[in-house]
Amino acid sequence: MAWLSRWRGRKPDASPRPLVSKTPTVPADWASRPSYLTVLQRFLSLRDARTGVPEYWEPMFGIHPRRVVDGLLQLHLLEPASLVETVEYCHTGAELKKLLKERGLKVSGRKAEQAQRLLDADPEGMRSFATEHQIVRCSPEAKQVVQSWLDRQAHALETTTDELIAALRNRQFKIAIQIADAWRAQQFRPPGHPDQEAMTVPSQPRSLDDRLHEIARMFTLRPKILKELGPDQWEGLHLNYAVWQLLGKSADEKCLPGFTGLGEMDAATVLRMLSFYANHQRELAQWRPLGVKTARIACCHSGSCDRCEALDQMRYAVDKLPELPYENCTCALGCRCLYFPDLGF
Repeated sequence: MAWLSRWRGRKPDASPRPLVSKTPTVPADWASRPSYLTVLQRFLSLRDARTGVPEYWEPMFGIHPRRVVDGLLQLHLLEPASLVETVEYCHTGAELKKLLKERGLKVSGRKAEQAQRLLDADPEGMRSFATEHQIVRCSPEAKQVVQSWLDRQAHALETTTDELIAALRNRQFKIAIQIADAWRAQQFRPPGHPDQEAMTVPSQPRSLDDRLHEIARMFTLRPKILKELGPDQWEGLHLNYAVWQLLGKSADEKCLPGFTGLGEMDAATVLRMLSFYANHQRELAQWRPLGVKTARIACCHSGSCDRCEALDQMRYAVDKLPELPYENCTCALGCRCLYFPDLGF
């Protein structure tokens, strides 16, 4: 203790020895635990062992994540990078060129070649540098286990998506909700960043009737900006949007095989326009009961077309607002204009 050392006239140790625990920090069944597989997944490519796992993941293990990484190293599930890999990883291309130039060496070539050139010319300096870092990656054994786990997850998502699309095609919306909820319940999610969690407003649970009504409504959405779509394309787009809303992942090729886009908009932008339309319609429906009478349109100005720019700051009665996304938009990114209510403060 520092006060006892001072009382005895000795200077306290500036770097106290870490406590050594005999309790294993990695369980024997690590290969079946998503938390440890998630950590190892971060090391499929080179990463610094000291900072490779967020500290806010501690609740996932009950111990500091660095101790988990140390345990993985002790079990040889993580292995150190070579010296040349460490030099390459820890420097940008510009930094490597600067070091080479300072030593009068050739600066051209790929980063790996530059790092090897530095190591050949200054082995002691590079070894000294490497002792300040701990760059590691998964061992072949760990990599194989993690990849098998990821493959199983991908297969589960593929199967779930197929089942979900079949239920949606048949308008069996209750079954679709059950399929999506079962898949989501099986997903492992590590803790989020505390700052992000603090800013996130938890969504309120909704009744089954509300969810059924929402999904049915998805198949009625037809924004004018997408009016050139054919009947089969509308069906595929609605399916894709419903899958996206239920699983958080789109299924372009399954719902719209061969579809590359509409006009200047690619397939992802087309899906985004449908999502924007749904959000804008939801906003307007919420404003009317609140007595909002007028609103203005704000253009994003970043790559917007002239037609959207012309709407910027224009005010309208709520019932006279031009539909957003704006049907006359010619931007390849689609219309990104927004409604803003006049609250009369």
